[in-house]
Amino acid sequence: MDHPKEKPDDARIEDIERASNTRRISVSEKNGLGMHEMAVLTAEEIKAEKRYVLKLDLIVLPLIAVMYFLATLDRGDIGNAAIAGMDAELRITPKQLSQCVAFFYIGYIVCQIPGNILMRAIGPNIQLGSAMIGWGLVTTVMCEAKNWQAIGGLRVLIGAIEAFIQAGPLYLTLWYRREELATRGAIFFSMMAVAGSMNGLIAYGVEHNLNGVHGWGAWRWIFLIEGIMSVGMGFVVLALLPATPETAGWQFTEKEKEIGMRRSREAFNTPHAKIQPKQLIAVIKDPKVWFYAFVYSCMNISLACFSSFLPIIIHLLGYSTLKTQLLTIPVYVVTGVFTIIVCICSDRLRKRGIFLIGSFLLAAVGWVLLIVSDSRNLSFGGTFLVGMGTYPSVVLIQSWMNSNVIGFTKRAGSLAFIMVFGQSFTLLGAEIFNDAPKYYRGKVLSLCSLVVGALVTIVFLFYLRHVNDWKRRNQDSEDASEKRALGMEEICDDHPDFMFWY
Repeated sequence: MDHPKEKPDDARIEDIERASNTRRISVSEKNGLGMHEMAVLTAEEIKAEKRYVLKLDLIVLPLIAVMYFLATLDRGDIGNAAIAGMDAELRITPKQLSQCVAFFYIGYIVCQIPGNILMRAIGPNIQLGSAMIGWGLVTTVMCEAKNWQAIGGLRVLIGAIEAFIQAGPLYLTLWYRREELATRGAIFFSMMAVAGSMNGLIAYGVEHNLNGVHGWGAWRWIFLIEGIMSVGMGFVVLALLPATPETAGWQFTEKEKEIGMRRSREAFNTPHAKIQPKQLIAVIKDPKVWFYAFVYSCMNISLACFSSFLPIIIHLLGYSTLKTQLLTIPVYVVTGVFTIIVCICSDRLRKRGIFLIGSFLLAAVGWVLLIVSDSRNLSFGGTFLVGMGTYPSVVLIQSWMNSNVIGFTKRAGSLAFIMVFGQSFTLLGAEIFNDAPKYYRGKVLSLCSLVVGALVTIVFLFYLRHVNDWKRRNQDSEDASEKRALGMEEICDDHPDFMFWY
């Protein structure tokens, strides 16, 4: 009887590797990365998903965009109010004004962590809608302020309430995949730039038509009108914004809910995920999170100086009060459009770092022009460059972090951490921008922070590439096998098969 021929060594090795891979996949599909892999869809299913995403874009994005639009109106209205008569009527000095701007971030910083961690427990629609109503009510109260201390105190409260809407980027990760985050983030975040232009337009209209009506200065009308707008929209968000894919209501059909839950898993979410305390500790230990916190801080210094003091910067170029309000509009419109273009390119190429470096350097050139130029036109052009570089970097940093940090607790904790860390430096930017009329200290600080941020980002790109290479080299190690047996909420982005974007 003939014995079967033995397989050559190469074939035997292939069998062993195939069996090993099968075991690895079966464990991964049950507990880890496998359940989050992209599903293979039929042509009809692809069409159904496209229709779902379009519907999602038409429901979720407009509501989040309007929310951020009104939040930015509220945050930036103090600069417009200042040149619309608040400084003169309340005898507010440049130093006191910078303190009023900075006080916002005190409440903002304190409430960042609960604002992100508690989002699932409270419910995104309830948290975001209630926050809008809350800050709108406080803003309306500001129209009765009698001194700068009242303005400063109310700004602390507004900052605390607004911290609860900063879970917006985290909310998007429940609905959109990695390669969709920057584009969607840019769409709603560009509304912050549009809000800057609308602040000027509203301030212009109020100052032109309502100044002195019922004995009120134009600045009081600014606070009243913008506060009422936020309160009204808050009730709309409460009624229309879907909570999470697993609890979506009347907005979606049963088939669409199934698509939403599948896409949420593909975005590395676990349905009904609970807070994992040990992952909050993992946030502090993760060098990636410290990088994002650092560059977010660099960006925030520029953002605070730009968004809070743009009307004052333009006014000091020699333009009248009314013309200053109008000239903020083109700056913010161009900034918003440019932000969307940059982030679409980032998503299409699945690259974040190179676009962030470019954004930092573009904003740095703008600050250089504002520091050294004596030409009014050239300096005004510098404000465009600062906006076009600063605003895309906000979206790029947040979407980069949300793409590379997975697991609800770790992602929520990381987002809260970078915002707390970053807004602490925003206080520095707001406080140091008080040496009127040239404001050299604030401009130089913004410039230096952006240059440092660009250099650190270059180093971080090499770090992420090194980590990805290390994961590939250790795919078959015992440690990798043990990690694959853990659930995604336990192992998060340390999973041996999860590769980082850079």
